[in-house]
Amino acid sequence: LGIYDICSSTQEELFDSIRSQFTSALGVLMLVMLTGHVLHSHRLSAVPESLVTVLWGAVLGVILTVASSHYTLDNTLISLVLRWLLNLVALPIIIFESGWSLRLRDFVSQLGYIMLFAIFGTIVSIFVVAWLTHLTSDWHGIKTWQAAFAFASLISSVDPVSTLATFNQLNVDPLLFILVFGESQINDAVAITLFDAFNTDGLASPHAMCKTMVVSLFGSISLGSALAVVYLLILRFTRMGHSPAHAILLVFISCFFTFSFAEIIGVSGIITVLFNSIMMGAYTGPHLSNEGMALCSFLLKQMSSLADSLLFTFAGILAVFIVSEKGEGVVLGLYMCLFCLVGRFMAILPLGCLSNGIKSVVERKLPKEKRHLISRKHMFMMWHSGLRGGVSIVLVMEMGPWVDETNGPGTKTAMVNATFVLVVIYLLVFGSTAGMALRFLGLPLGDQVREGQELYDEHDLHGWGWRTWTAMRRKV
Repeated sequence: LGIYDICSSTQEELFDSIRSQFTSALGVLMLVMLTGHVLHSHRLSAVPESLVTVLWGAVLGVILTVASSHYTLDNTLISLVLRWLLNLVALPIIIFESGWSLRLRDFVSQLGYIMLFAIFGTIVSIFVVAWLTHLTSDWHGIKTWQAAFAFASLISSVDPVSTLATFNQLNVDPLLFILVFGESQINDAVAITLFDAFNTDGLASPHAMCKTMVVSLFGSISLGSALAVVYLLILRFTRMGHSPAHAILLVFISCFFTFSFAEIIGVSGIITVLFNSIMMGAYTGPHLSNEGMALCSFLLKQMSSLADSLLFTFAGILAVFIVSEKGEGVVLGLYMCLFCLVGRFMAILPLGCLSNGIKSVVERKLPKEKRHLISRKHMFMMWHSGLRGGVSIVLVMEMGPWVDETNGPGTKTAMVNATFVLVVIYLLVFGSTAGMALRFLGLPLGDQVREGQELYDEHDLHGWGWRTWTAMRRKV
């Protein structure tokens, strides 16, 4: 279905075309669910469900292209629908569920080290990728430093969905899980903040760029925290816990409102929802029964999984158009795959060594921290887990028109296509080998790790961060 076809169609023709394509999409989603069941029931961790979803999306793309009798699909409309779907439906619930399900005790205990990797590691990765991109500009067409840094920022947002799914399935070492999971949460905020600055102001006005970064980051965090307080007060003073169905639906709908409201007032919806969900996940419990919290978590988890499936299905559909456009952006995507690996290696190794140095000092007051050193095996799996996903796709679609003006027509299209190539290749290479790498390295997993095991027990000596958090929780 093309943009011009829509403008010249009657209501009946348009409805018939959309209904047939919508039916095809629902059929493919049902096949995705069936395939996921088969993978889980046979414990086929070597085949990530997200990669299979991309392949089914490609099948759907071929069906929609070949079977359209009255209209032809075009890349512009697919990109437009994907952007709407991501911003209004998929990303809010995906981001909210990730913050809601955070292992809070482990996260707080490792927060300092997670911040090292998420902030300084992301900055190092961005500089390395931008430098390599500019160095090889004659080979792929990204010529300006602003474009190199903006693109490096958006593809430095890690999203290890399939790897974390494998970690959950195999019951891996809790230290590895929380480092990978925690870094992916905070890393999004850093990457988005830097991207907004490079995309809006550029390198010519560093003062304005710094101002944009500060407003985007701290404005988003403040708004997300403030809205969480409002939602919690509503739950508390209206006693909605006595009506769990309404309370659960309020929590569910709040993530979409929070995302859209943040975007309307000019801050990052992703960062706002992330910090909103962390607070909501930590403090909603006392206002709901145990059954209510379980049902709420179940709803959020399933809706997040469905949103992930929609995202990767559209990635497969768009892959069909990348091929039909004679592979525009494929070369750039292959270069980015290599550059991101180099940038992540340059970030993980030195910061892992620095974290161990800090842990050796901290263990004097918290002796158990000695058992949580980041080994070379942990560092390798952190490097291995640097997949990309929905956040990178959303950001690349928000690149301004200046990209084509300064780097030549078609540069933005090449960047969009390259991002999809990067996402799919990393899913294929790293998403499918996570279980194999864990077993080869000999890291604890399965029966070697107690179900629900945490880094710290109730009887262990607690740090100031966890003591502060529990004190706040008691008051709320």
